[in-house]
Amino acid sequence: MNKLTLSAIVGLMLCGCTASNEPQIVENNMADQGNEASLKSLAAQVNLSVGTAFETRHLQDPLFRQKVIEEFSQLTPENEMKFSYVQPQRGQFDFSKADQLVEFALENNMTVKGHALVWHIQNPSWLEDGQWSKEELAEILETHIKTVVSHYKGQVKYWDVVNEAFNDNGGFRETLWYNALGEEYIEMAFRFAHEADPDAILFYNDYSTEGMNAKANGVYRHVKKLLEKGVPIHGVGTQLHLTSDGPISDVSIARNIERLSELGLKTHFTEIDVRLRDGDGESALFDQAKRYEMLMKLAVFYPQVDLYTTWGLTDKYSWVPNWFKGYGRPLLFDENYQPKAAYNAVHQVLEDASAGTFSYQPATDLTLVQRYVQAFDAKALPSGAFDANAVVYYPFAYNQLGVRNQTVPKAENISGKWAVGYHDNQLIGQVLRHDDFTVTNNKQAHENDNVELFIRLGDKFWQFRSIVGQDFAAANFPGEIQGEWSNDGQQFDFVIEFDDYEDLVGETIGFNIALSDNDNTAEDSVRHAQLYPLSGSNIGWQGEEFGELFMNGQNAVVAAVPVALPPTFVAKSLTQKPVDAESSVWQESYHYSLAFNQLDKKDMTVSQDSIAATWSVGHHDNWLYGMVQRQDDITVTSMEESYLNDNVELFFQRGEELMQFRSTVGKDFEKIRYPHQYRAQWSDDGQTLYFAIELDKPIASGEAIGWNIAMSDNDDGKARRYQLYPVPGSNISYLGEELTKLTFE
Repeated sequence: MNKLTLSAIVGLMLCGCTASNEPQIVENNMADQGNEASLKSLAAQVNLSVGTAFETRHLQDPLFRQKVIEEFSQLTPENEMKFSYVQPQRGQFDFSKADQLVEFALENNMTVKGHALVWHIQNPSWLEDGQWSKEELAEILETHIKTVVSHYKGQVKYWDVVNEAFNDNGGFRETLWYNALGEEYIEMAFRFAHEADPDAILFYNDYSTEGMNAKANGVYRHVKKLLEKGVPIHGVGTQLHLTSDGPISDVSIARNIERLSELGLKTHFTEIDVRLRDGDGESALFDQAKRYEMLMKLAVFYPQVDLYTTWGLTDKYSWVPNWFKGYGRPLLFDENYQPKAAYNAVHQVLEDASAGTFSYQPATDLTLVQRYVQAFDAKALPSGAFDANAVVYYPFAYNQLGVRNQTVPKAENISGKWAVGYHDNQLIGQVLRHDDFTVTNNKQAHENDNVELFIRLGDKFWQFRSIVGQDFAAANFPGEIQGEWSNDGQQFDFVIEFDDYEDLVGETIGFNIALSDNDNTAEDSVRHAQLYPLSGSNIGWQGEEFGELFMNGQNAVVAAVPVALPPTFVAKSLTQKPVDAESSVWQESYHYSLAFNQLDKKDMTVSQDSIAATWSVGHHDNWLYGMVQRQDDITVTSMEESYLNDNVELFFQRGEELMQFRSTVGKDFEKIRYPHQYRAQWSDDGQTLYFAIELDKPIASGEAIGWNIAMSDNDDGKARRYQLYPVPGSNISYLGEELTKLTFE
């Protein structure tokens, strides 16, 4: 049941209204005349609080003060309740600034949400620089939380107890709290806050957790665990620092709200802003309004969302320009306190809801919005020069000229790796190439040994090519491009400068990169290899089959909806059942590499001299068949924990339940709770694995499942050195995260 009153629902039924995806945006010049009711008065009719965040200094501006009082029913202290403000010296608390905000809120009938008791940023130097034992830090945590919460008992309704405790991959962020206390610090913080004020409503708060992604999944798993232990946690806040041109899905957000609700938890939209590029015009304001509108529609529809808070009131005082170079204007009111299109869109949603004409209903089918290949990571390069120690290297893993056999040639023939970083509006990258023979005299430029880059921004894409020893060929690109080769042709450094950007931080763009090899000196010869980091059919030049590149940085969030989707892996329908890894029917299937070492966050490549593998899967009747070809100079199978042995793991999700199969070299699959038949068979030399898994029903052509496959390598009898996957990631497929996709043909 959504928030509409019964009379409103009846009204909708009588009207026969249907949901619309078009934004209901009022022209900006009608804002003051047309919007007689305030946001807070309209929101109150659907049991929703609309809030904003600010500091005490902002209240010195009379217009600011007036707008807050007129429009908002909730206040979040932007900074002045954080650790460094209220306990600048150990044991010496200063509530003077925060008290002013709480007093202002209560005088104006505003609800207060305290923010934030525990965070890894804005801690005082005495805390950051101290050498604390586990017991000492636990005591500091308890004293701080209980003192602050007790001080505001009965005045602060909600608390953000813990803020930003998770990394983007869903693992715990390494902070002074986590490093000393482990994940238990989160539980401790909630228990301390509840003991200090049993009536306070306690929230976990984080960014990039609005939709169904790895980070949100990590939060979900942990709050579920806390609830099962009886920890007093009442909701999850998602910050929603967005861009006007970044993809975002109400489908994904809606499903996340629903699964948290199934745990009995509320959802708060806690720090909403939608930043624009400095050069953006009216169309960007329209895009900004659509995002504010979509979030308000979700807040109105779901009773579990009872707080919609913007991170500031006016563009005049926004934090965005200081944090995101080249961006600004993220809020509902401009610098002159005039309502923007975003304000009008939000107001219209609330008007419709209060009048009984609200007809929005979100879908929750995630099929079209799931990312099944993780974005490649571009790190910030503060010096403006390429730094091998600051970036992540990725392999050229697939020969897309091989059609069904996309495995790479032998390393001594052609191999390479690449990495990309960024500085301001420049993409700065490097390719390291090993080739035993170089061809640059072919009359067709693309048939020479070369590097190609493919960039997609929105609906536009560009292809850049540099033949070994030469700069990039001219391209019709809005910016500067430059490439330089080493004298031996083994290293290529490049810079791509985007004229339309001041800073690339936080951007997710369509991306691919290729390394071509031709070993025939005839002028009309053709390449035998074009290596990419992704599988595909070599049509990047047509603007297709791109992956994604994410410009990582503080408060940067990968696009909620993929900006590009590469091809899925393919399981062919086999004409007959393969009986082992040597069956001739495997000639019909696709063959892929295991090339990304997800245990190494700095360099995911691997030397073929140490470990290498290829894999293939197909289907026949209701069975999934597969084979792995493995090359390894040392095999370890004696570890007590089986995952530490040399092994192959399969991750398989058809429907809701994830299945993980593991086979140590030389052994069958370990026993798991899978209701059908499954088996694994190794060759005597441990170089080939054949497996078969019975499915619960026949496979339909075109069906796709969640999938991953990994091969582990332990060379010293202590720990794994490699865990090779077909795609980049952070080795969390065992959690059902970062699965890729397998499509049946």
